Amino acid sequence: MTSGSPANGAGLTLRGGFSRPDGFELAMNLALPDHGVSALIGTSGSGKSTVLRITAGLESAPSFSVSFNGNCWDGVPAHRRPVSMTLQQPALFPHLNVLDNLKAVPLAGPIEEAVALFGLGALTGRRPHELSGGQQQRVALARAFLKPAELLLLDEPLSALDAVARRNLAPMVARMCRELQRPVVYVTHSLPEVLQVADHLAILENGRVIGAGTPEQVVAELDHPLSPLIDSGAILDCEFASYDADNDLSELGFGGQELRIRGDLRNTAGPIRVQIPARDVGLSLERPGATSFLNCLPVRVQRLKDAPDGTVFVDLDCAGQTLRSRITRLSRQNLELEPGKALFALIKSVALDIRI
Repeated sequence: MTSGSPANGAGLTLRGGFSRPDGFELAMNLALPDHGVSALIGTSGSGKSTVLRITAGLESAPSFSVSFNGNCWDGVPAHRRPVSMTLQQPALFPHLNVLDNLKAVPLAGPIEEAVALFGLGALTGRRPHELSGGQQQRVALARAFLKPAELLLLDEPLSALDAVARRNLAPMVARMCRELQRPVVYVTHSLPEVLQVADHLAILENGRVIGAGTPEQVVAELDHPLSPLIDSGAILDCEFASYDADNDLSELGFGGQELRIRGDLRNTAGPIRVQIPARDVGLSLERPGATSFLNCLPVRVQRLKDAPDGTVFVDLDCAGQTLRSRITRLSRQNLELEPGKALFALIKSVALDIRI
């Protein structure tokens, strides 16, 4: 499957086959854009990291062709490919402190900018063994940011971290991807992590691409085996309205509707994109009275789709944007849902995340 070839050969094109003695086979014809963040997602053993290693020239694959912006990389050694690759493990120079690790990047960009972006100011004099796992990965990402590469490859950069470290580092990774203004290929098995940064998404299974497009497009195709694992829900474009300091809640507006979310978003630049998981959107035929749900939005059913795991996805029109709910088949029956039906979507503020 191809994601749709970019115009004039721009972007990254991966085409052909690859096999190992252990029986693993990779076969694809995939074109990724020459801008933004393209995420490869799949379970362990699906071929995600193999694709990155072949792209970087770290794994030989004579029957697999890699082209970038019209230039064929077949036969080009790894050290001559204009890529920067960050692995699951930071791989820092153990005898150098943080600042010298950054200075060791050939033709490095502005080090001060990288130090500020990844919050390394208080760590520059420490050596890797004096850093936590999250701090080490921040240094590794800063090195990738500094390298003057045309293409950045991120191989599950957050997978080795605990939940707290991942939550703290994910926004930094998102900002880095935006500020680089270079194409990024981001590999992970975590869909929530992907949705913070991805503009384009390709799902791999057993060495094959089974879905590709924008995250919203891929999620809308529910007929592939990974459908039960995909719960991106929806992303709403909002504007900041006000901040309630007493309760640490920001009020956002879109299409005349209001949405309350945790945290102070007064300094967030530009439109605010809010990720709402489908599983966290409840439905009601009437506007409830006293409830713990701070967000109650009038919606209208657009379409219903049965998922392979026995649940039902409900696409909802919400002030001109699409909201998605994931419910049981019994709930669908009890609510007598059908296209065009008006009801209310109930969303907890604690379920909302900002897409940076």
